[in-house]
Amino acid sequence: LQAPVPGTTAATGSGDGPGNPATAALPPGRSAGASGTAAAPWTPPPPAGAGGAAPRAATPGTAAPGAGGPGAGAPQAGGPQAGGPGAGAPQAGGPQAGGPQAGGPGAGAPQAGGPQAGDPSGRPSLLSEQQVLLAWTAGGLPPGFAEAVAALPLLDRLTVVRGDPVGMVASWDADGRAVDRTAAGFRIPLDTIAVDTATYPALLPQADRSAFARLGPGDALLGETSARIRRLGAGATVELAGGVRLVVAGVVPDSLVGAAELVLPLAGADRAGVTTARYLLLSSAAARDDQEAALREVVPTGTALRVRGPGETPWLRHGDAVLPQAVVKERFGEWSYRPGPGRDVEQDPAWTAAHIVHQDVPILGEVACHRALIPALRGAMGELEQDGLAWLVDPTQYAGCWVPRLIAAGSAPSRHAWGLAVDLNTARNPQGVASAQDPRLVETMERWGFTWGGPWLVPDAQHFEYVHTPG
Repeated sequence: LQAPVPGTTAATGSGDGPGNPATAALPPGRSAGASGTAAAPWTPPPPAGAGGAAPRAATPGTAAPGAGGPGAGAPQAGGPQAGGPGAGAPQAGGPQAGGPQAGGPGAGAPQAGGPQAGDPSGRPSLLSEQQVLLAWTAGGLPPGFAEAVAALPLLDRLTVVRGDPVGMVASWDADGRAVDRTAAGFRIPLDTIAVDTATYPALLPQADRSAFARLGPGDALLGETSARIRRLGAGATVELAGGVRLVVAGVVPDSLVGAAELVLPLAGADRAGVTTARYLLLSSAAARDDQEAALREVVPTGTALRVRGPGETPWLRHGDAVLPQAVVKERFGEWSYRPGPGRDVEQDPAWTAAHIVHQDVPILGEVACHRALIPALRGAMGELEQDGLAWLVDPTQYAGCWVPRLIAAGSAPSRHAWGLAVDLNTARNPQGVASAQDPRLVETMERWGFTWGGPWLVPDAQHFEYVHTPG
């Protein structure tokens, strides 16, 4: 689940780009219909320096953010996310310009480890100095569960991690220069966790504990991917919807925070709206299987529990079957939104114009998706059609790809809002029930870079989410 590896290349078709059916490469061992040429490698944005970064250029036709720090006059905002990532044409070399998402299977060297690759920083993974387990349940931890786990005799250490989305409306670098400012009513979604500064550091490698232990009310940490996207470093200020302002105390490796974008201490979490206990991290000298068995003994009856250990998942966090939101943003762009009724959102139109395309694909017909997903979806549907398996997908039960909405009212954005997921055979595969999908459909979609919701803690067998370049 790491960012595309610098130095790898993707194949681009010799036709008209992603919209040309002939440009979708086929899986290894299958004949390709078009020759490709190597594209320039994708290079991640440079990390923010210690002193922050200069303001972003504004979207064409909008005013650039004004000078001045948090105490100065508000920067001008000509659009939903003036100057924000993806607020205009995609950058050359990015995912939409011949980068790792451009081609189909075989498009350059696959990333090491595929979609399950580790933290791009190259640092040791979270909690690498001891045996630690993650335990989470859908929708947050049930009442009393953490207390029951804390009473287990085999336990050495335990910490509860909260997690909720927050909306950012402005940011300033360490020198007080404006970096981001959204239009009135819009906000940038940030995947945020809150940690107990008394118990969380004890589960980290010794060298990384001080950054967390020093956090106080009004402080925050950024994960390193988030810092690149935000173009912020230590000393910067971010303002959340509702007026809460936080000072960035430092930037930490993604592996230490489950790739969260923003990390708060519990002392400041309620004020920011981060109130849901999402997962436990615990350590014990007991065998891994014995720890999991003990956890399952105390979880409330009927509650689905997921337990993970080191090496079993790329990010020790809840909802670990999909890319963390920070990684999604770095690969596919970031947008701001204004909340609408229920789950609906009004999305930044500049981002939509730059990234969402309407294309015809086999079986489904016209779809509206992120342009990076089109070659993989076209390839998967084309392979099914070529193999005489088109009947595995009922086009009348296709429920869309790009749908600007939240997962639930007041929660985080759905990957559909990026145009990175498709719902297939929906009538036969409602959320929360066992799959009725044919395994051959699942295998084909996975081969083309999609993860499937069938095995999720709350099954969602209709859902196929694009997570990596096929290959």
